Amino acid sequence: MPDTPDLLAAVQEIEKRAERVNDQYVTETYVSAGSLVNALSSRDNGIIFGRRGTGKTHALKYLAGTRREVGDLVIYIDMDQDLGSTESIYGDGTLSLPYRATRLLIDVLTIIHERLLEDAFENENGAAIDVLDSMLDHFTEVIVADQAEQEVTGATEDSREEAKSRKFSISKNPFSLGRNRTSKEVDKLSGRTKVSGPVRPRVHFGAIKDLMRKCLQGYESRRCWLLLDEWSGIPLELQPYLAEMLRKLFFGVPQVTVRLAAIPHRSEWRVSLPENGYVGLEIGAEIFPLLDLDEFVVFPARNREERNRRASEFFKELLLRHINPILLAAGKDPLNDADQLVRLLFTQVTSFQEMIRAAEGVPRDALMIVSRAALRAGTARISTDNIRQATAQLYQTGKSALLNGLPQARKLLDVIVRDVISGKKARGFLLAQESTDHKLIQRLVDDRILHIIKRGYSSKDAAGERFDVIQIDYGCYVQLLATNSAPQFLFGVDGPDEDASLTAMYGDSEVPEDDYRAIRRAVLDLPQKLAEIGAE
Repeated sequence: MPDTPDLLAAVQEIEKRAERVNDQYVTETYVSAGSLVNALSSRDNGIIFGRRGTGKTHALKYLAGTRREVGDLVIYIDMDQDLGSTESIYGDGTLSLPYRATRLLIDVLTIIHERLLEDAFENENGAAIDVLDSMLDHFTEVIVADQAEQEVTGATEDSREEAKSRKFSISKNPFSLGRNRTSKEVDKLSGRTKVSGPVRPRVHFGAIKDLMRKCLQGYESRRCWLLLDEWSGIPLELQPYLAEMLRKLFFGVPQVTVRLAAIPHRSEWRVSLPENGYVGLEIGAEIFPLLDLDEFVVFPARNREERNRRASEFFKELLLRHINPILLAAGKDPLNDADQLVRLLFTQVTSFQEMIRAAEGVPRDALMIVSRAALRAGTARISTDNIRQATAQLYQTGKSALLNGLPQARKLLDVIVRDVISGKKARGFLLAQESTDHKLIQRLVDDRILHIIKRGYSSKDAAGERFDVIQIDYGCYVQLLATNSAPQFLFGVDGPDEDASLTAMYGDSEVPEDDYRAIRRAVLDLPQKLAEIGAE
């Protein structure tokens, strides 16, 4: 059986990013909690939402590996890695939108075509090979047009010609006399009219649509999974055109399931046309939001005991599944019991729980924290102090450093920390849903400094108003935990306790009016804070 030093060494070798490992490793380390796998494997075309680090890539790669095992065709595309630099051609503002969009569509279509052709050769599918071969001739028909233009030219011409000439010649030959009469008169009238209409985004695919469907319809006994990771790595203005291509080419084929992994506020799914219709996808009608990993990883529950139990089960399994393959590769026996792992790796259960709290529900952050804490522990088991020191260092060198070039975001964070943590001794606050869309708030959420733990909260004393419940990252106040200034409860010393707050957000039982009013007092007035720091 491995001992504590073996586990501490194994922790250092854990890969934190799913794109760096093979399919087998992804399948072995994936934690299939609750109904997560069922949602992933459904046949509906759908989107997996989540911030960085919540496990979108891991989920898609797990789906890819399990589908390949049963013989399905899987086409996995990493929009960041497989398409090259999106900041060069696709994000170059000096190039026209139609050119960039057309280039993107052809590049994605080329990858799909190559993967289909590889599968056709592998399975000796001659019919599919013929169709795919003829498809290449039509790639030039993929074009994005964004302007309607009409040109009318008219011309009238009347020509009459007459010439007069007289010629005499005297020679040895008999006398001759010639006469030629020519006259020329031209009347020409021409007109040119150019009519430019409003911008009308359109996507033309020509014959390629029918050929693609003909090829995919040949997979009667196999399902084709088209998995597009890092959707939000595509420039926003190009995303609706790629969505339009997916809808036209694949959504009408029953054998095809499309999965997209995206960051919510960095995704643009459609653009409306000036008159009627749109280019792109309609969420909820043509494609469905299958999973929101941001909500899943905060483990919503009706009380603190239930939430702690669910979080503990998930992170125990996460560590066990990542450490065991490393132990096996080192010739060590794997651990069969997750509780045994916690006893060998942490000084006590509270140290493990502190790691969960510090990670704020983000799996990648949890792996980074425990790895850094293991370095500090040396050969001893990881303590609560090790977790806090590791988290503080990671926050300063990672999350906080991301704000160095964003002075307005840093100022806003300082104001929030001052008013919420120092002023109310709270870890969280309410924010009107329209304020959550502000670019500075979204930046802090994207960098995992603010965490949305509940969307669309409403209380009885504010009927019709919707708020998002936002929690401030553990790293912002870790240095206060051993002092009298440490945050007390989610909504502070004047707010309800943890159980009452969770019941109000997720439970189905009555909450005292005083608790509702206490939660209501936690609303952050964003316009006022923005004015205070001189931001729009």
